[in-house]
Amino acid sequence: MKTKINLFAIFFFASLLMASCVSEASLSADNTIQSFSITKENITKEFPIEGNSINGIVESTFELENISLAISIPKGANINPDPATIKSISGPLTFVVTAENGDVKTYLADIRREPSTDNFILELNVKTPNLVLSADINNERGLVTKRIPEINDLKNLDVELKFSKHATITPDPKTIKDYSEPVNFTVKSESGAEKVYQVKLEYMNNYISRSCSESNASKWFGGDNRTNAPDILPFDRNIGTGQTVIVDKNLVPSTFRIHLQEGFVYYEGRQKYNKPVTLKLIVKDANRNILATTTTEVSESFNGGFIPFDLQALNLYLEANKKYSFYWYLVDGEKLGIYAASSANTKAGDGFCFTSGYSGESRISKNNSLEDANVWFDHDWHFNIELVGKE
Repeated sequence: MKTKINLFAIFFFASLLMASCVSEASLSADNTIQSFSITKENITKEFPIEGNSINGIVESTFELENISLAISIPKGANINPDPATIKSISGPLTFVVTAENGDVKTYLADIRREPSTDNFILELNVKTPNLVLSADINNERGLVTKRIPEINDLKNLDVELKFSKHATITPDPKTIKDYSEPVNFTVKSESGAEKVYQVKLEYMNNYISRSCSESNASKWFGGDNRTNAPDILPFDRNIGTGQTVIVDKNLVPSTFRIHLQEGFVYYEGRQKYNKPVTLKLIVKDANRNILATTTTEVSESFNGGFIPFDLQALNLYLEANKKYSFYWYLVDGEKLGIYAASSANTKAGDGFCFTSGYSGESRISKNNSLEDANVWFDHDWHFNIELVGKE
């Protein structure tokens, strides 16, 4: 009986041992990396696997930052570190792949980016108290130029300079304040190529004057005292005039003039006002944002002609080929009830004197004013103006 029990124990142990051997033999020993790729945005790069190494070079424009890494391994195996956790590559990476049966294989991935050859100044901005002025850059000539308003000190400028990524620049732009003379910068690319730029900043000191004086029409300007005009109450409305201004070169304006054909009078009775009046000017950008406002006084002896607005204290800067709107009106025109005539040209043409005009009308009875943007509308005529300043 005892012999039978011992035989059974031996048989049972042998069975367990055989089962264990069969189980271990069925586990995979495959611990290879089957594919290796990097995706950035919508671009995917595949890299060859040679033995225990994965090597590759990507273009200089393919930044190895904010990437997704995809590594394929056999079923049942695992890899460390987890490729999903790697978002950038700045040097060689080591991956350990462990097969299902515990066998380990180590891979070295060395993916590099080609050194960039870019050695450009991309942007130079002069920061002033009121404006940021962007310089003109000629990469072929290695020349950076900008004319800036005379109100700024060339010996103490706040200049921001941007250059190619991965490149270096000497001297450090942050240490340079004096641009009273041209300043040379050397931009060195990541690959070692150097390019010299000369930065030349000068004052806007070229005096210019543009005048639009051809006139074949006139438009009501100011208030209205008529008692028998249809749909108009006396001493209720005020009519203003406006003109689009586009300059072909950057300009610091000093004076803006408008033309009225006559002095201010009452329509009924044609009696002259014979007192000084105040006109207001509003300057807006292309988005109708107010850039500046000012006033000018017209003497009691004014009988027609150009009326100046002094813009020097406004520190205005008009950029070339951008649209600006100049609006002017008689202050308290409704209550005064006096009017004059804005001179205009109805002919078609091109250039400074043939941009679109505006007209505006406010009424006390409607509780609005010519300060409100919604009372202004486009007008087909080109109004007579003069603009003086420095380029």
